[in-house]
Amino acid sequence: MFAALLAVSLFAQSPQYPILDRDLEVELALSAAPAHVRPNAAVWVLEASGFVLARPGTNAFSCLVARRDGDLFPICWDAEGAASLLPIDFDDARLRLAGKSGADIDALVKQRFADGQYHAPARPGVSYMLSPLRYRIDERGGVTKSPANPHVMFYGPNLRDADIGGVRGSYVFMNKVGPDGMMIVPVGATEREAIIRDSDALRQRLEAAIGFRP
Repeated sequence: MFAALLAVSLFAQSPQYPILDRDLEVELALSAAPAHVRPNAAVWVLEASGFVLARPGTNAFSCLVARRDGDLFPICWDAEGAASLLPIDFDDARLRLAGKSGADIDALVKQRFADGQYHAPARPGVSYMLSPLRYRIDERGGVTKSPANPHVMFYGPNLRDADIGGVRGSYVFMNKVGPDGMMIVPVGATEREAIIRDSDALRQRLEAAIGFRP
């Protein structure tokens, strides 16, 4: 009982990691995936003790609303990503509950890749970030909106833009260089506008929940 109360107390000190209504969080998590993937994907949601399984899945995908260092965004991992990279999201939340700073967590992630606790994806695979809803929450709880950029990601451990002819904001580019590097492929303009339009009701509910004021 004391441990549970302590976790809640620690969580209250981290406005960057808001707990959302479960139905809202499930819908937001699934918005990262294509429509045909959503019905059978597993969904994880954040509670005061960390991420918990809200709905088991029957396909290869696991979806959640990541909150890394206040960067709130929905993402769906395939089986390979769920095995290799999803644990970083789980540990990020647990460590923040324990009072670690973003810098502390970044250093620990780097250390865990170096010592083998984390590992790069072992085979090609895909992760979806098709939702246009992404927000930045600062340490005081202030919320800003990130540009809408629905995209698909393919695992590219340690690749650089020069390796793939990547240019940021173009057809394909690397999000970062490292074992968790991803090749980012934005959707086309027509698809992007349709996604933004279809997400409007969800956007309004989410922005009300996190206190975003345009």
